[in-house]
Amino acid sequence: MGVGLRTRVAIAAALVVLVGTVLAGQAVADSLLPEDEVADTGRTLGRAGFAYLTGVRTYAAAVLWNRIDPLFHDYYEDLPLQEQTFMLPSIRAIVALDPQFEQTYYVAAWVLAQRGSVDEGVELARLGVENNPTSGMLRANYAQILFLFTDDSDEAVRQATRTLEDDIVWRTLFDQYDGYAMVRGVYSAVGAEEAAARVSQEMRRIDDEIDELGLVPEGHGN
Repeated sequence: MGVGLRTRVAIAAALVVLVGTVLAGQAVADSLLPEDEVADTGRTLGRAGFAYLTGVRTYAAAVLWNRIDPLFHDYYEDLPLQEQTFMLPSIRAIVALDPQFEQTYYVAAWVLAQRGSVDEGVELARLGVENNPTSGMLRANYAQILFLFTDDSDEAVRQATRTLEDDIVWRTLFDQYDGYAMVRGVYSAVGAEEAAARVSQEMRRIDDEIDELGLVPEGHGN
């Protein structure tokens, strides 16, 4: 088990280095091209190569996550979250490969914060929001971590309120329900009972919609 994990981390690190090398090479090549039609053609080909490379990066990130996700949910299910540090090297590699891979931010931010690395956990949660500004789950996660692990309740409330705006995107209705539960918790803790009641009403609406659609959480289907 240990050797396999170290191997995966080494592969991830190598992928990050490779991606960085190719991107740096592309930037240098772009800077050396003359400003004419040949340059335009070169840049077009370079952008196509970048698009291909982006696909490779996101695929590599998904492969890494698919290696650690079953361990997180099954093998180490009874291990407290703050003890699940085995995933942190891979998560750092996933964030470098695919900054839009949402799950990595809120899992790792909680591991770090609960282990006492609060500044690092808060920064990772903030980075998740910066890289994914319309992600509802990452906004709600950031709000909750700010409230529970820092003294910045004003920013926690601001992030919670941002979570409720129209442009926010949720991966699933279950994520939205869980995210709203975090938001309601922040509002209740600061005494904003009217706002908490409005969130509770939205949670009931989401719950009704889940029932009407007959949805089940991922991993709980037949």
